[in-house]
Amino acid sequence: MKTKSWEVEILHPWESLEVILSEPEKTLPFFPYFESISGDTVRFKVPRFIFDFGYEFKLAVGFRKMGAVYTFTGDKGVLTVTFEMIGNKLKITASWSGFGEMFMGKPLEIFAKGIAEAIRDFCNAQAACPVVAIAGEEGIVEHITPETAPALIKRISWELQGQDFTIEGVSEDGTILSATVKNGYLVQLAVRDAQGMETTIEAEVPVLELTSELFEGLPLREKFKIKVERL
Repeated sequence: MKTKSWEVEILHPWESLEVILSEPEKTLPFFPYFESISGDTVRFKVPRFIFDFGYEFKLAVGFRKMGAVYTFTGDKGVLTVTFEMIGNKLKITASWSGFGEMFMGKPLEIFAKGIAEAIRDFCNAQAACPVVAIAGEEGIVEHITPETAPALIKRISWELQGQDFTIEGVSEDGTILSATVKNGYLVQLAVRDAQGMETTIEAEVPVLELTSELFEGLPLREKFKIKVERL
Protein backbone atom coordinates (compact mmCIF):
# COMPACT_ATOMS: atom_id res chain seq x y z
CA MET A 1 0.00 0.00 0.00
CA LYS A 2 1.27 3.46 -0.95
CA THR A 3 0.56 6.25 1.56
CA LYS A 4 1.24 9.99 1.53
CA SER A 5 0.21 12.71 4.00
CA TRP A 6 0.00 16.49 4.06
CA GLU A 7 -0.81 18.97 6.83
CA VAL A 8 -2.25 22.48 6.74
CA GLU A 9 -3.19 24.92 9.46
CA ILE A 10 -6.93 25.34 10.09
CA LEU A 11 -8.01 28.27 12.26
CA HIS A 12 -11.61 27.11 12.55
CA PRO A 13 -13.38 24.46 14.68
CA TRP A 14 -13.83 20.89 13.50
CA GLU A 15 -17.55 21.62 12.99
CA SER A 16 -16.62 23.87 10.05
CA LEU A 17 -14.82 20.98 8.38
CA GLU A 18 -17.73 18.64 9.05
CA VAL A 19 -20.03 20.93 7.05
CA ILE A 20 -17.70 20.75 4.06
CA LEU A 21 -16.85 17.05 4.29
CA SER A 22 -20.48 16.00 4.77
CA GLU A 23 -21.28 17.18 1.24
CA PRO A 24 -18.72 15.38 -0.97
CA GLU A 25 -20.68 16.18 -4.13
CA LYS A 26 -19.68 19.83 -3.55
CA THR A 27 -16.15 19.23 -2.29
CA LEU A 28 -14.85 16.46 -4.58
CA PRO A 29 -14.84 18.60 -7.76
CA PHE A 30 -11.94 20.55 -6.24
CA PHE A 31 -9.81 17.46 -5.52
CA PRO A 32 -6.82 16.81 -7.81
CA TYR A 33 -7.52 14.31 -10.62
CA PHE A 34 -11.31 14.63 -10.19
CA GLU A 35 -13.31 13.81 -13.32
CA SER A 36 -16.96 13.30 -12.34
CA ILE A 37 -19.43 12.32 -9.64
CA SER A 38 -22.91 10.81 -10.00
CA GLY A 39 -24.61 9.70 -6.82
CA ASP A 40 -22.00 7.63 -4.99
CA THR A 41 -20.01 6.87 -8.17
CA VAL A 42 -16.83 8.90 -8.53
CA ARG A 43 -14.28 8.96 -11.34
CA PHE A 44 -10.68 10.14 -11.14
CA LYS A 45 -8.18 10.39 -13.98
CA VAL A 46 -4.50 10.07 -13.10
CA PRO A 47 -1.95 10.83 -15.85
CA ARG A 48 1.16 8.70 -15.54
CA PHE A 49 3.85 8.67 -18.21
CA ILE A 50 2.11 8.27 -21.62
CA PHE A 51 -1.07 6.86 -20.08
CA ASP A 52 -4.16 8.37 -18.50
CA PHE A 53 -5.37 5.88 -15.93
CA GLY A 54 -9.11 6.17 -15.35
CA TYR A 55 -10.51 4.96 -12.04
CA GLU A 56 -14.18 4.52 -11.12
CA PHE A 57 -15.18 4.06 -7.50
CA LYS A 58 -18.07 3.75 -5.10
CA LEU A 59 -17.70 6.30 -2.32
CA ALA A 60 -18.45 5.69 1.34
CA VAL A 61 -18.13 8.51 3.89
CA GLY A 62 -17.60 7.97 7.60
CA PHE A 63 -17.11 10.31 10.57
CA ARG A 64 -15.44 9.91 13.94
CA LYS A 65 -14.36 12.28 16.69
CA MET A 66 -12.29 15.05 15.07
CA GLY A 67 -11.92 13.03 11.91
CA ALA A 68 -13.49 11.59 8.79
CA VAL A 69 -12.76 8.94 6.16
CA TYR A 70 -13.59 8.86 2.46
CA THR A 71 -13.29 5.29 1.11
CA PHE A 72 -13.29 4.86 -2.67
CA THR A 73 -13.74 1.22 -3.72
CA GLY A 74 -13.26 0.21 -7.35
CA ASP A 75 -12.27 -2.67 -9.63
CA LYS A 76 -8.65 -1.48 -9.76
CA GLY A 77 -8.17 -0.98 -6.03
CA VAL A 78 -9.13 0.94 -2.92
CA LEU A 79 -8.32 4.61 -2.32
CA THR A 80 -8.68 5.85 1.26
CA VAL A 81 -8.53 9.49 2.31
CA THR A 82 -8.50 10.25 6.04
CA PHE A 83 -9.04 13.67 7.58
CA GLU A 84 -7.72 14.20 11.12
CA MET A 85 -7.65 17.35 13.24
CA ILE A 86 -4.59 17.51 15.49
CA GLY A 87 -4.66 20.78 17.44
CA ASN A 88 -4.95 23.47 14.78
CA LYS A 89 -3.59 21.22 12.04
CA LEU A 90 -5.58 19.22 9.51
CA LYS A 91 -3.73 16.08 8.44
CA ILE A 92 -4.77 14.47 5.16
CA THR A 93 -3.57 10.93 4.46
CA ALA A 94 -4.15 9.35 1.04
CA SER A 95 -3.58 5.60 0.66
CA TRP A 96 -3.81 3.46 -2.46
CA SER A 97 -3.85 -0.33 -2.67
CA GLY A 98 -4.26 -1.77 -6.13
CA PHE A 99 -3.27 -1.39 -9.78
CA GLY A 100 -0.10 0.61 -10.45
CA GLU A 101 0.63 0.87 -6.73
CA MET A 102 4.40 1.24 -7.17
CA PHE A 103 3.92 4.29 -9.42
CA MET A 104 1.46 6.14 -7.20
CA GLY A 105 3.82 7.86 -4.76
CA LYS A 106 3.91 11.25 -6.46
CA PRO A 107 0.22 11.28 -7.49
CA LEU A 108 -0.77 10.48 -3.89
CA GLU A 109 1.40 13.33 -2.61
CA ILE A 110 -0.22 15.75 -5.09
CA PHE A 111 -3.63 14.34 -4.13
CA ALA A 112 -3.12 14.77 -0.37
CA LYS A 113 -1.66 18.27 -0.74
CA GLY A 114 -4.41 19.45 -3.12
CA ILE A 115 -7.17 18.10 -0.86
CA ALA A 116 -5.66 19.72 2.24
CA GLU A 117 -5.35 23.11 0.57
CA ALA A 118 -8.87 22.94 -0.90
CA ILE A 119 -10.43 22.07 2.47
CA ARG A 120 -8.47 24.85 4.19
CA ASP A 121 -9.57 27.41 1.60
CA PHE A 122 -13.22 26.39 1.81
CA CYS A 123 -13.14 26.56 5.62
CA ASN A 124 -11.70 30.07 5.37
CA ALA A 125 -14.31 31.02 2.77
CA GLN A 126 -17.18 29.67 4.87
CA ALA A 127 -16.00 31.76 7.82
CA ALA A 128 -15.31 34.95 5.86
CA CYS A 129 -18.12 34.78 3.31
CA PRO A 130 -20.36 37.84 3.71
CA VAL A 131 -23.56 36.07 2.60
CA VAL A 132 -26.41 36.92 4.94
CA ALA A 133 -29.25 35.19 3.12
CA ILE A 134 -29.39 33.26 -0.14
CA ALA A 135 -32.28 31.27 -1.58
CA GLY A 136 -32.11 29.48 -4.88
CA GLU A 137 -30.02 31.70 -7.14
CA GLU A 138 -30.58 35.04 -5.41
CA GLY A 139 -29.40 36.52 -2.16
CA ILE A 140 -28.35 39.50 -0.09
CA VAL A 141 -24.65 40.02 0.64
CA GLU A 142 -23.42 42.33 3.37
CA HIS A 143 -20.24 44.37 3.10
CA ILE A 144 -18.53 43.06 -0.01
CA THR A 145 -14.97 44.33 0.22
CA PRO A 146 -11.73 43.42 -1.57
CA GLU A 147 -11.01 41.20 1.45
CA THR A 148 -14.33 39.31 1.46
CA ALA A 149 -15.03 39.13 -2.30
CA PRO A 150 -12.72 36.10 -2.84
CA ALA A 151 -14.55 34.20 -0.07
CA LEU A 152 -17.90 34.94 -1.72
CA ILE A 153 -16.76 33.53 -5.08
CA LYS A 154 -15.23 30.45 -3.43
CA ARG A 155 -18.39 29.84 -1.41
CA ILE A 156 -20.65 30.05 -4.46
CA SER A 157 -18.30 27.85 -6.48
CA TRP A 158 -18.47 25.23 -3.73
CA GLU A 159 -22.26 25.47 -3.50
CA LEU A 160 -22.52 24.93 -7.28
CA GLN A 161 -20.21 21.88 -7.21
CA GLY A 162 -17.57 23.57 -9.33
CA GLN A 163 -19.93 24.38 -12.21
CA ASP A 164 -19.50 27.47 -14.41
CA PHE A 165 -21.46 30.51 -13.27
CA THR A 166 -21.83 34.27 -13.31
CA ILE A 167 -22.60 36.56 -10.39
CA GLU A 168 -24.41 39.83 -10.96
CA GLY A 169 -24.91 42.20 -8.07
CA VAL A 170 -26.39 45.66 -7.54
CA SER A 171 -25.66 47.68 -4.41
CA GLU A 172 -27.88 50.18 -2.63
CA ASP A 173 -25.96 53.09 -4.18
CA GLY A 174 -26.18 51.68 -7.73
CA THR A 175 -22.76 50.05 -7.98
CA ILE A 176 -22.89 47.02 -10.29
CA LEU A 177 -20.64 44.00 -9.84
CA SER A 178 -20.29 41.00 -12.15
CA ALA A 179 -17.93 38.04 -12.16
CA THR A 180 -17.66 34.99 -14.41
CA VAL A 181 -16.18 31.64 -13.38
CA LYS A 182 -15.44 28.94 -15.96
CA ASN A 183 -13.69 25.59 -15.48
CA GLY A 184 -12.75 26.55 -11.95
CA TYR A 185 -11.16 29.88 -12.99
CA LEU A 186 -12.29 33.46 -12.49
CA VAL A 187 -12.11 34.72 -16.08
CA GLN A 188 -13.76 38.13 -15.88
CA LEU A 189 -14.51 40.69 -13.19
CA ALA A 190 -16.32 43.98 -13.83
CA VAL A 191 -17.45 46.78 -11.53
CA ARG A 192 -19.32 49.96 -12.46
CA ASP A 193 -19.60 52.52 -9.70
CA ALA A 194 -22.51 54.89 -9.00
CA GLN A 195 -20.94 57.59 -11.23
CA GLY A 196 -20.76 55.23 -14.20
CA MET A 197 -17.02 54.56 -14.12
CA GLU A 198 -16.39 50.96 -15.14
CA THR A 199 -13.43 48.69 -14.45
CA THR A 200 -13.11 45.36 -16.27
CA ILE A 201 -10.47 42.78 -15.44
CA GLU A 202 -9.83 39.85 -17.77
CA ALA A 203 -8.20 37.13 -15.71
CA GLU A 204 -7.38 33.44 -15.56
CA VAL A 205 -7.11 32.81 -11.82
CA PRO A 206 -8.05 29.49 -10.15
CA VAL A 207 -10.93 30.07 -7.75
CA LEU A 208 -9.03 28.50 -4.86
CA GLU A 209 -6.11 30.90 -5.44
CA LEU A 210 -8.18 34.09 -5.36
CA THR A 211 -6.91 36.75 -2.94
CA SER A 212 -7.85 40.33 -2.16
CA GLU A 213 -5.08 41.61 -4.45
CA LEU A 214 -7.21 41.19 -7.58
CA PHE A 215 -9.99 43.29 -6.02
CA GLU A 216 -7.90 46.11 -4.59
CA GLY A 217 -9.07 49.58 -5.55
CA LEU A 218 -12.56 48.47 -6.59
CA PRO A 219 -15.57 50.21 -4.98
CA LEU A 220 -16.74 47.16 -3.03
CA ARG A 221 -18.04 48.26 0.35
CA GLU A 222 -21.83 48.18 0.10
CA LYS A 223 -24.62 45.70 0.62
CA PHE A 224 -25.35 43.91 -2.66
CA LYS A 225 -28.37 42.09 -3.98
CA ILE A 226 -26.92 39.30 -6.07
CA LYS A 227 -28.13 36.85 -8.69
CA VAL A 228 -26.21 33.72 -9.60
CA GLU A 229 -26.67 32.08 -13.00
CA ARG A 230 -25.26 28.71 -14.02
CA LEU A 231 -23.62 28.72 -17.45
